Amino acid sequence: MNQREKILAAATGIVAVFFITYLAINRVFLMPAAQRFNKAEALIQEIERARAEKAKEGSYKSRLTELAGRAFGTDPLRVSEQVRSRLTELLVLAGLETDHLTLRPVVGARAPGIYREVGWLVQIRGKLERIVDFLYLVTKEPHLHRLDNLVVTPVRGQDEVELQVKYGTLVLEPKAVQNVKIDAVDAEITRAALQADSRRQYDVIASRAFFRPYVPAPKPAPRPPSPPSEHRQPSQPPPSQPVLPSGAYRVVSLSSLSGEPEVVVREKNSGTIARYKPGDALAGGQIVLVDYRPMPSPENPDILSGSRVVLRIGSGYYAVELGTCLVQKYRLGPDRIPPGLPALTPETGGDTSPAPDEGPANESQSTAVSDPGRQEGS
Repeated sequence: MNQREKILAAATGIVAVFFITYLAINRVFLMPAAQRFNKAEALIQEIERARAEKAKEGSYKSRLTELAGRAFGTDPLRVSEQVRSRLTELLVLAGLETDHLTLRPVVGARAPGIYREVGWLVQIRGKLERIVDFLYLVTKEPHLHRLDNLVVTPVRGQDEVELQVKYGTLVLEPKAVQNVKIDAVDAEITRAALQADSRRQYDVIASRAFFRPYVPAPKPAPRPPSPPSEHRQPSQPPPSQPVLPSGAYRVVSLSSLSGEPEVVVREKNSGTIARYKPGDALAGGQIVLVDYRPMPSPENPDILSGSRVVLRIGSGYYAVELGTCLVQKYRLGPDRIPPGLPALTPETGGDTSPAPDEGPANESQSTAVSDPGRQEGS
């Protein structure tokens, strides 16, 4: 072995010794230290989470106290009877006859040592307005409760509907609410609650014939041809629109009553509603008809829009889709104009100025709604 080979062999031996030494030190000292460090980090995170949960203990106790005060009690049998009596009381306050009332007890989920769910399945018939009154009174019930599986169906041959709904409440276990006051709310509800402004917001529901078969809108009668230009009378623009307080006016209903379409507009902030029919002035134009053809939505062609109100403004036809604001009206192209409507020209359409509010929709923009005398409280 020459000198060069001896040097290489020595260097290789030194490297091997260092490598083996590193492996030994890593296995004996470094790896256990890293594992202990990781365990320490995990323990620190668990301690921080425990501290965060501990910090919430006060809010949890306060929430439990509030919920316990709204519970009927801790005895399932007694609570079930209280709920049955309460439901009967609310039904009578709503003006519903209990002759057609059926109540069946039901049970729900249970968390051992914490709570169990009890309730009643309610089945009753009556006028739609009385049913809405009952559901509204239930929303004013301060005790813990929840409504599930609500179904309203028409009664054949009568002007009544049948309501089916499950009323459930929680019965807290005694161990979970030790030293906490139960049923500490004022549960008195009177018929005067039905006169509140919040109840009148539901009048539009009770006034609709939801279960009447669909009746298509009648086709408008053809308009006579325009007289010769030398005898033509100047067309009159739509009547001026009185401006109401600022707000967003939305088309909330395009129903048909007794074969006549009805347009219901609701003001977003106050909840005020107004009803219109073909021929009335609205949104700077005149209502021509309600179009019930399913057509692609102008904002998203992949979604079908079921109805819209068609307005005649100046020399064109405009539309406002159901559920949109009046400021979102758009001009109808030839392919979207309902059949039977005459073509408008500057001569036949009158004013050729662009329609007010034409452009990008802005719900915060103030919109003029005509005939304030037709408004009704929400």
